[in-house]
Amino acid sequence: MNPPNTGSRAPFFIVLILLLVITGVQFFFNFRGLSSDAAMDQAQIARNVARGEGLATHRIRPIQLIADSSKSGLNPLLSDAQLREQEAILAGQGKSLVDAENFSPYKLRDTRYAPLNILVEAAVFKLAGIHNYELWKMTGDSMIYLPDRIVAAVSVIFFILSVLSCYYVLRRIFDTTIASFTCLTMIFSNLFLQYATSGLPQMLMLFFFTWGVHFLYTALVNDQENRKFLWPIVFSAICFSCVCLTGWIGLWPMVGFLLFVGIRFKPHGLYCLPVLAILLLFLAYPVYINKTTSGSIFGTAFYTICTGLLGSESTAMKALVFGDIPIGAQTAVISIINNIITQGDILYENLGHLPLALVFLLALLHTFKKKPVNQAKWGIFSMWCLATVGMALYTVNKPGISIGQIQILFSPFFTAFGTAFVLNLIARHSKEAAPVLRGGVLLLALLVTALPLLLSLPHIVRVGILTAHRGIPAWPPYYPLGISQEVRNQTKAGDFILTDQPAAVSWYADRKTLDIPSLVSHFTTLERVLSFHGGKVGSILVTPSSTMGKDIRAVSGYYGEFAPLVLEGSILGQTRDKNPVYIFNHSGALSKLAERFGQSDSRQFIMGADMILYRDLQQPGPALQN
Repeated sequence: MNPPNTGSRAPFFIVLILLLVITGVQFFFNFRGLSSDAAMDQAQIARNVARGEGLATHRIRPIQLIADSSKSGLNPLLSDAQLREQEAILAGQGKSLVDAENFSPYKLRDTRYAPLNILVEAAVFKLAGIHNYELWKMTGDSMIYLPDRIVAAVSVIFFILSVLSCYYVLRRIFDTTIASFTCLTMIFSNLFLQYATSGLPQMLMLFFFTWGVHFLYTALVNDQENRKFLWPIVFSAICFSCVCLTGWIGLWPMVGFLLFVGIRFKPHGLYCLPVLAILLLFLAYPVYINKTTSGSIFGTAFYTICTGLLGSESTAMKALVFGDIPIGAQTAVISIINNIITQGDILYENLGHLPLALVFLLALLHTFKKKPVNQAKWGIFSMWCLATVGMALYTVNKPGISIGQIQILFSPFFTAFGTAFVLNLIARHSKEAAPVLRGGVLLLALLVTALPLLLSLPHIVRVGILTAHRGIPAWPPYYPLGISQEVRNQTKAGDFILTDQPAAVSWYADRKTLDIPSLVSHFTTLERVLSFHGGKVGSILVTPSSTMGKDIRAVSGYYGEFAPLVLEGSILGQTRDKNPVYIFNHSGALSKLAERFGQSDSRQFIMGADMILYRDLQQPGPALQN
């Protein structure tokens, strides 16, 4: 490998130009709006932060609603007689059963997400004026919500910064060739480009992670040269702590970092103390807020463990109490083991289809000449091992983008070490033909990654130009225009919307939402909490999110007693022309709800039978609360 200061600036400018061009094509021609539930959820919270409401959320998770209400003194699971008795006792003490200052469903604080990405988006929203919904509402015939582009632009900016940071760091660790090649694979990887415009926090995490590795490498170099290495460790700890504050899944590689620092730097374990102190300092405020709000230091983020154990965190989030979540000890152990194995099966896809990234595992057996490089690979491996365990618990084990999937953070470094290993083998065993083989291997690896994108690039540009005026939404299942206009106009600001797209409705319609439960008794309990605060469920929105990619057994198992409601659109799509079948009205379990939401004038067909808004036309809603 060449010294890091050799070579012209041409490779850097090639990387920079391709980075701006390919990212620009993805952003301007291939962006179809946000398609991630988590990205929309974080965006609606960021808008509330920009309004000065703190980390308040419009999306009300049932398990959080019950927990926060119970902690404030109003336990909705008690009977009416018990509540009256409790109310009488509190009245004697000069207190009220309903204390809006301690708890209100209209001002519920989010405890699901790490705050840093939300705060970054909120700062941008404040500057752009997105906190004013009326200023940015969808009025024309455009199918793309403009604030979606601003959310994506934040991710794009950090993707660009991350690639440039990787170029600098990898050029320092290895050489210009490896740094340039690694950055080019990132630029041409479809997975990286999807994350770059997804609105998810991975690009911000990658930015901090890259600089965390940079300072860790600096500490290793300083230690070898008998210079002070405490401050590089401190700066590295700050960067990795920022990764944790961007996504809670970052706590797992942070544990790996702690283990590596404790083992590598002497005296053993001593330098873990400043790292741990910095981490606790960064986590202190979010943990304090979670504890005071919900009674748990983890908040609702704890229940994301069900993503790996049950296949979806929403199964836990829509439960009323922890005991309702169907998790058994034996099942949990088996699921964890299976998920760890599955992480290996889909490793290539989750690393962005970068062939030389997998060679990193072989590079662990190779001894690099530079001792800090050799040691840095074990630091990265330590963080990756713990991250893999975390992803087995907190993410869906399938290819594609996900808020809990962070293999992409390791991909550039895996690729760089794998490339260095391959180039060293070529240099050792074929010195005469080394230049040709080196170029051939790098070109072939780059083509494997880039070919799918390059082949589709003309089509992407052509479609992007033809649809530039209106855009193409991420339908199915998301239809921003219908939610922003029809759903918002047909609902009251003080009412709550029961829906299978709570994040999308909260973001596009700026309305309070609840997940559709599986039992009518759960719905009654949830609305009971709302009624104490002058609220109610004023409408129900059913979209393709309920049924897309699922068979009728899966839908029935997930939605339980509410299955007839979410399946009605699919049935109407087949029977509406002749003899429409409104199965919602024929469900015994939903009979009382059908009296409120199933009248002939209650249904509003937004996108045919695929998206139906059911309005409660019987009862007056609460006072409007903007």
